[in-house]
Amino acid sequence: MRTTIQLAQVKRLFVAFGLCLALNARAQDFDSDFGFAEPLGQTTRFGITPFYGYRFGGEIEDANTGTKYSFKDSPAYGLILDYAPLDYFGRFELLWSRQDSSINFKGNNGLGEVDLIVDVIQIGGVAEFGTESFREYVSAHAGATHYWTDGYGDDTKFSLSIGAGLKIYVTKNIYLRADLTGCCTVVDAEGGFIYANGVAIARFTGDTIWQGQVSVGLGITF
Repeated sequence: MRTTIQLAQVKRLFVAFGLCLALNARAQDFDSDFGFAEPLGQTTRFGITPFYGYRFGGEIEDANTGTKYSFKDSPAYGLILDYAPLDYFGRFELLWSRQDSSINFKGNNGLGEVDLIVDVIQIGGVAEFGTESFREYVSAHAGATHYWTDGYGDDTKFSLSIGAGLKIYVTKNIYLRADLTGCCTVVDAEGGFIYANGVAIARFTGDTIWQGQVSVGLGITF
């Protein structure tokens, strides 16, 4: 069973890597004769965007009773670092996003509300369309999601995300960015996640955890 799960994770990794490569293919690979809009060529190399938003979704279950507990929907914040060769149509990105959440066990297993921090660290890229001052884009990233609880264990899992958004340039080098992103984390439903007195009392549900995030940021490119 463990081997099957690991093979599935490897397959998902190759799929995610393929998405990132496809997203950052050269502009000439997009043939307008087939109805694709031509992506914008890049005129700056480096960029940085701090952002703030809201993340929702995600749940675990009681390892003994199967009772499900949802992650608390809560604010999220983070940073995007990006790079693009000049005249290249896509931008490569390094993404970090943190959610300060919690899980309310409602007294079950002797636990109440347990603080939960969810960190997403991924690499990938965006393809931009539109005009120089108003850009629409699609994104794909792959990396890891780390779940951390105060005194009840932590875990790191492979994850990937896809999204879409807008960039509105207020000057040549400063822009507002808005994102809508879906993040899928590959998990092992058989393993424990939250532990009390050395015993697993909660685990992930299914093979994946899905979370959504909306965010806005102020970016600088140079």
